[in-house]
Amino acid sequence: MLKLRAIGHDGLDAASDLLTKGFPSRTRDFWRRGLKRLLDHEGTAGAGPIGNFLMAGETPIGILLTITRSDKGTGRKVINLSSWYVEESHRWYAPRMLLAAMSDSRATYTDLTPSKAATELNNRLGFRTIDYDLPLFALPWLAIAGRRRGRLVALDAVPAGAIAEALMRDLRAHRDLGCIVTVIESGGRHHPLVFDVIRKKRIPLARVIYAESSDLVTDNLAILARLLLRHGVPLLCLQLPRGRHVPHAWRWKSGLRYQVKGEWDERIIDELYSERVLLKV
Repeated sequence: MLKLRAIGHDGLDAASDLLTKGFPSRTRDFWRRGLKRLLDHEGTAGAGPIGNFLMAGETPIGILLTITRSDKGTGRKVINLSSWYVEESHRWYAPRMLLAAMSDSRATYTDLTPSKAATELNNRLGFRTIDYDLPLFALPWLAIAGRRRGRLVALDAVPAGAIAEALMRDLRAHRDLGCIVTVIESGGRHHPLVFDVIRKKRIPLARVIYAESSDLVTDNLAILARLLLRHGVPLLCLQLPRGRHVPHAWRWKSGLRYQVKGEWDERIIDELYSERVLLKV
Protein backbone atom coordinates (compact mmCIF):
# COMPACT_ATOMS: atom_id res chain seq x y z
CA MET A 1 0.00 0.00 0.00
CA LEU A 2 1.30 3.45 -0.91
CA LYS A 3 1.48 6.14 1.75
CA LEU A 4 3.05 9.55 2.36
CA ARG A 5 5.79 10.29 4.88
CA ALA A 6 7.14 13.70 5.82
CA ILE A 7 10.73 14.46 4.77
CA GLY A 8 13.04 14.99 7.73
CA HIS A 9 16.77 15.23 8.31
CA ASP A 10 16.99 11.44 8.30
CA GLY A 11 15.64 11.40 4.73
CA LEU A 12 18.28 13.63 3.12
CA ASP A 13 20.03 10.81 1.27
CA ALA A 14 16.84 9.23 -0.09
CA ALA A 15 15.44 12.62 -1.09
CA SER A 16 18.68 13.58 -2.86
CA ASP A 17 18.69 10.29 -4.77
CA LEU A 18 15.10 10.66 -5.98
CA LEU A 19 15.50 14.29 -7.03
CA THR A 20 18.70 13.46 -8.91
CA LYS A 21 16.76 10.82 -10.85
CA GLY A 22 13.97 13.27 -11.60
CA PHE A 23 16.24 16.19 -12.48
CA PRO A 24 19.47 14.66 -13.83
CA SER A 25 20.82 18.05 -14.97
CA ARG A 26 21.44 18.78 -11.27
CA THR A 27 23.98 16.90 -9.19
CA ARG A 28 23.24 14.96 -6.05
CA ASP A 29 25.34 17.46 -4.06
CA PHE A 30 23.22 20.28 -5.48
CA TRP A 31 20.04 18.68 -4.16
CA ARG A 32 21.57 17.79 -0.81
CA ARG A 33 22.68 21.40 -0.22
CA GLY A 34 19.27 22.70 -1.27
CA LEU A 35 17.40 20.26 0.95
CA LYS A 36 19.57 21.28 3.88
CA ARG A 37 18.63 24.93 3.28
CA LEU A 38 14.95 23.96 3.13
CA LEU A 39 15.19 22.05 6.40
CA ASP A 40 17.03 24.94 8.06
CA HIS A 41 14.26 27.30 6.85
CA GLU A 42 11.63 24.92 8.24
CA GLY A 43 13.39 24.91 11.60
CA THR A 44 13.73 28.68 11.92
CA ALA A 45 10.39 29.71 10.38
CA GLY A 46 8.22 26.93 11.81
CA ALA A 47 6.83 26.53 8.29
CA GLY A 48 6.03 22.83 8.55
CA PRO A 49 7.48 19.86 6.63
CA ILE A 50 9.42 20.60 3.44
CA GLY A 51 7.42 17.93 1.62
CA ASN A 52 6.63 14.22 1.54
CA PHE A 53 8.00 10.94 0.33
CA LEU A 54 5.68 8.61 -1.52
CA MET A 55 6.36 5.27 0.17
CA ALA A 56 5.87 1.74 -1.16
CA GLY A 57 6.19 -0.12 2.10
CA GLU A 58 9.43 1.18 3.59
CA THR A 59 10.91 2.26 0.24
CA PRO A 60 10.65 5.88 -1.00
CA ILE A 61 9.51 5.77 -4.65
CA GLY A 62 8.40 9.38 -5.03
CA ILE A 63 8.95 12.84 -3.60
CA LEU A 64 7.23 16.23 -3.52
CA LEU A 65 8.90 19.33 -2.07
CA THR A 66 6.62 22.00 -0.61
CA ILE A 67 7.60 25.41 0.76
CA THR A 68 5.01 26.98 3.04
CA ARG A 69 4.85 30.63 4.05
CA SER A 70 2.38 33.33 5.01
CA ASP A 71 1.53 36.13 2.57
CA LYS A 72 2.22 39.23 4.63
CA GLY A 73 -0.24 41.35 2.65
CA THR A 74 -3.26 39.08 3.02
CA GLY A 75 -2.28 36.73 5.84
CA ARG A 76 -3.23 33.69 3.76
CA LYS A 77 -1.08 30.55 3.61
CA VAL A 78 0.91 30.11 0.39
CA ILE A 79 2.26 26.65 -0.44
CA ASN A 80 4.77 26.40 -3.26
CA LEU A 81 4.87 23.01 -4.97
CA SER A 82 8.53 23.15 -5.79
CA SER A 83 9.83 19.88 -7.24
CA TRP A 84 8.36 16.41 -7.57
CA TYR A 85 9.29 13.04 -9.01
CA VAL A 86 7.70 9.57 -8.93
CA GLU A 87 9.31 6.36 -10.18
CA GLU A 88 7.88 5.30 -13.54
CA SER A 89 6.31 2.16 -12.08
CA HIS A 90 4.16 4.28 -9.76
CA ARG A 91 3.69 7.42 -11.88
CA TRP A 92 -0.07 6.87 -11.87
CA TYR A 93 -0.07 7.95 -8.19
CA ALA A 94 1.42 11.40 -8.86
CA PRO A 95 -1.96 13.22 -9.08
CA ARG A 96 -3.00 11.75 -5.73
CA MET A 97 0.29 12.84 -4.17
CA LEU A 98 -0.27 16.39 -5.40
CA LEU A 99 -3.90 16.42 -4.27
CA ALA A 100 -2.84 15.29 -0.80
CA ALA A 101 -0.46 18.26 -0.64
CA MET A 102 -3.34 20.60 -1.55
CA SER A 103 -5.75 19.55 1.17
CA ASP A 104 -6.13 23.07 2.66
CA SER A 105 -8.90 24.72 0.65
CA ARG A 106 -8.09 28.13 2.17
CA ALA A 107 -4.47 28.18 1.00
CA THR A 108 -3.01 29.45 -2.26
CA TYR A 109 -0.84 27.00 -4.20
CA THR A 110 1.91 27.95 -6.62
CA ASP A 111 4.24 26.20 -9.03
CA LEU A 112 6.83 28.77 -10.07
CA THR A 113 8.92 26.53 -12.33
CA PRO A 114 6.55 23.96 -13.87
CA SER A 115 7.81 21.56 -16.51
CA LYS A 116 5.60 20.78 -19.50
CA ALA A 117 4.35 17.59 -17.84
CA ALA A 118 3.73 19.41 -14.54
CA THR A 119 1.85 22.17 -16.37
CA GLU A 120 -0.54 19.66 -17.94
CA LEU A 121 -1.12 17.91 -14.61
CA ASN A 122 -1.60 21.20 -12.76
CA ASN A 123 -4.18 22.27 -15.33
CA ARG A 124 -6.21 19.18 -14.49
CA LEU A 125 -5.94 20.05 -10.80
CA GLY A 126 -7.44 23.53 -11.25
CA PHE A 127 -4.34 25.72 -11.59
CA ARG A 128 -4.33 28.75 -13.88
CA THR A 129 -1.30 29.77 -15.92
CA ILE A 130 0.40 33.19 -15.95
CA ASP A 131 2.67 33.70 -18.97
CA TYR A 132 5.69 35.98 -18.83
CA ASP A 133 8.94 36.93 -20.53
CA LEU A 134 12.33 37.43 -18.92
CA PRO A 135 14.24 40.26 -20.65
CA LEU A 136 17.81 41.19 -19.79
CA PHE A 137 19.17 44.61 -18.84
CA ALA A 138 22.81 45.74 -19.12
CA LEU A 139 23.33 47.74 -15.94
CA PRO A 140 26.41 49.85 -16.82
CA TRP A 141 24.38 51.58 -19.56
CA LEU A 142 21.25 51.90 -17.42
CA ALA A 143 23.19 53.55 -14.61
CA ILE A 144 23.42 56.49 -17.02
CA ALA A 145 20.34 56.16 -19.24
CA GLY A 146 17.77 54.54 -16.98
CA ARG A 147 14.80 56.20 -15.33
CA ARG A 148 14.73 57.44 -11.77
CA ARG A 149 11.42 58.17 -10.06
CA GLY A 150 12.30 57.61 -6.41
CA ARG A 151 15.27 57.32 -4.08
CA LEU A 152 16.90 54.33 -2.44
CA VAL A 153 16.62 53.77 1.30
CA ALA A 154 18.68 51.15 3.11
CA LEU A 155 16.57 48.50 4.81
CA ASP A 156 17.84 49.45 8.27
CA ALA A 157 17.02 53.11 7.60
CA VAL A 158 13.32 52.54 6.83
CA PRO A 159 11.20 54.51 9.34
CA ALA A 160 9.32 52.43 11.89
CA GLY A 161 5.88 51.48 10.58
CA ALA A 162 6.63 52.40 6.95
CA ILE A 163 6.64 48.70 6.03
CA ALA A 164 4.63 46.09 7.94
CA GLU A 165 6.81 44.41 10.54
CA ALA A 166 5.95 40.92 9.30
CA LEU A 167 7.22 41.83 5.83
CA MET A 168 10.29 43.49 7.36
CA ARG A 169 11.14 40.18 9.03
CA ASP A 170 10.94 38.44 5.67
CA LEU A 171 13.14 41.10 4.08
CA ARG A 172 15.77 40.71 6.80
CA ALA A 173 15.60 36.92 6.46
CA HIS A 174 16.27 37.17 2.71
CA ARG A 175 19.18 39.50 3.32
CA ASP A 176 20.58 36.84 5.67
CA LEU A 177 20.06 34.27 2.87
CA GLY A 178 22.36 36.30 0.62
CA CYS A 179 19.80 38.32 -1.34
CA ILE A 180 20.23 42.00 -2.12
CA VAL A 181 17.43 43.87 -0.35
CA THR A 182 16.64 47.55 -0.76
CA VAL A 183 13.72 49.98 -0.51
CA ILE A 184 12.55 52.70 -2.89
CA GLU A 185 10.88 55.75 -1.40
CA SER A 186 8.44 57.29 -3.85
CA GLY A 187 5.21 59.24 -3.48
CA GLY A 188 5.52 59.22 0.30
CA ARG A 189 5.59 55.42 0.46
CA HIS A 190 8.34 52.84 0.95
CA HIS A 191 8.46 49.97 -1.57
CA PRO A 192 10.72 46.96 -0.83
CA LEU A 193 12.70 45.12 -3.51
CA VAL A 194 14.54 41.80 -3.26
CA PHE A 195 17.11 40.50 -5.76
CA ASP A 196 18.67 37.07 -5.90
CA VAL A 197 22.05 36.78 -7.62
CA ILE A 198 23.08 33.76 -9.67
CA ARG A 199 25.85 33.18 -12.20
CA LYS A 200 25.40 32.52 -15.90
CA LYS A 201 28.64 31.56 -17.63
CA ARG A 202 30.43 32.95 -14.55
CA ILE A 203 28.76 36.36 -14.95
CA PRO A 204 26.69 37.57 -11.95
CA LEU A 205 23.03 38.08 -12.84
CA ALA A 206 20.37 39.56 -10.56
CA ARG A 207 16.74 38.47 -10.73
CA VAL A 208 13.87 40.29 -9.05
CA ILE A 209 12.44 38.04 -6.34
CA TYR A 210 10.02 40.53 -4.80
CA ALA A 211 8.53 43.78 -6.09
CA GLU A 212 5.08 45.32 -5.77
CA SER A 213 5.09 45.66 -9.57
CA SER A 214 7.46 45.47 -12.52
CA ASP A 215 6.87 49.21 -13.05
CA LEU A 216 8.58 49.93 -9.75
CA VAL A 217 11.74 48.39 -11.22
CA THR A 218 11.54 49.86 -14.74
CA ASP A 219 10.80 53.35 -13.35
CA ASN A 220 13.93 53.25 -11.18
CA LEU A 221 16.47 51.38 -13.29
CA ALA A 222 19.14 54.08 -12.92
CA ILE A 223 19.42 53.92 -9.14
CA LEU A 224 18.93 50.15 -9.06
CA ALA A 225 21.66 49.70 -11.69
CA ARG A 226 24.10 51.66 -9.53
CA LEU A 227 23.19 49.64 -6.46
CA LEU A 228 23.68 46.30 -8.22
CA LEU A 229 26.91 47.43 -9.86
CA ARG A 230 28.28 48.26 -6.39
CA HIS A 231 27.59 44.60 -5.57
CA GLY A 232 29.52 43.52 -8.66
CA VAL A 233 26.42 42.57 -10.67
CA PRO A 234 26.37 43.82 -14.30
CA LEU A 235 23.12 42.20 -15.51
CA LEU A 236 19.48 42.19 -14.38
CA CYS A 237 16.51 40.10 -15.53
CA LEU A 238 12.94 41.05 -14.71
CA GLN A 239 9.67 39.16 -15.00
CA LEU A 240 7.36 41.03 -17.40
CA PRO A 241 3.92 40.14 -18.80
CA ARG A 242 4.30 38.27 -22.08
CA GLY A 243 4.76 40.57 -25.04
CA ARG A 244 5.49 43.73 -23.05
CA HIS A 245 8.49 45.72 -24.25
CA VAL A 246 10.50 48.22 -22.22
CA PRO A 247 13.38 50.50 -23.29
CA HIS A 248 16.99 49.30 -22.99
CA ALA A 249 16.05 45.61 -22.61
CA TRP A 250 16.78 42.77 -24.96
CA ARG A 251 15.02 39.45 -25.24
CA TRP A 252 16.58 36.70 -23.18
CA LYS A 253 13.88 34.14 -22.35
CA SER A 254 10.29 34.22 -23.58
CA GLY A 255 7.27 31.97 -23.32
CA LEU A 256 7.83 31.22 -19.61
CA ARG A 257 5.06 30.53 -17.13
CA TYR A 258 4.12 29.98 -13.54
CA GLN A 259 0.91 28.50 -12.19
CA VAL A 260 -1.40 29.39 -9.32
CA LYS A 261 -4.45 27.91 -7.61
CA GLY A 262 -6.26 30.30 -5.28
CA GLU A 263 -6.08 34.03 -4.62
CA TRP A 264 -3.10 35.74 -6.26
CA ASP A 265 -2.25 39.29 -7.36
CA GLU A 266 -0.52 38.94 -10.74
CA ARG A 267 0.85 42.50 -10.55
CA ILE A 268 3.17 41.53 -7.71
CA ILE A 269 6.42 39.64 -8.29
CA ASP A 270 6.57 37.40 -5.23
CA GLU A 271 9.05 34.53 -5.08
CA LEU A 272 9.99 34.93 -1.42
CA TYR A 273 11.12 31.68 0.22
CA SER A 274 10.86 29.97 -3.16
CA GLU A 275 13.14 27.51 -4.92
CA ARG A 276 14.86 30.54 -6.47
CA VAL A 277 16.22 31.44 -3.06
CA LEU A 278 16.33 28.19 -1.13
CA LEU A 279 17.23 25.72 -3.89
CA LYS A 280 19.06 28.18 -6.18
CA VAL A 281 17.27 27.06 -9.37
